[in-house]
Amino acid sequence: MTISLSHARPGTCQAADVCSHPPCFQARLEAAGRSQTHRVRKEADACAGHLGNMVQALTAWARAHGLTDGELTVLAVDPPPAGIPPALRAIQEEPDSHALAFSTMRL
Repeated sequence: MTISLSHARPGTCQAADVCSHPPCFQARLEAAGRSQTHRVRKEADACAGHLGNMVQALTAWARAHGLTDGELTVLAVDPPPAGIPPALRAIQEEPDSHALAFSTMRL
């Protein structure tokens, strides 16, 4: 399965173009490059079925970009409310308004 980290459909699982399940997890990568002068943050949303694939894809992306010092945090998030179009969900909700960090892994 190919994971698309640049997938841009808010309110759906970002694991693949064919998955339309609402996300219930978010993975956040925060790391520094080899020079330690800049920090990188990348986020991806996943449904329960694709969470493991998303974590693997983010850690592989970090290695490929030379990110050495950082961590990956996995948050449980409330699914988007039904009846609101995905594009509006991202605008209406405040970041972290309904999120619980349940795992943090060092790179």
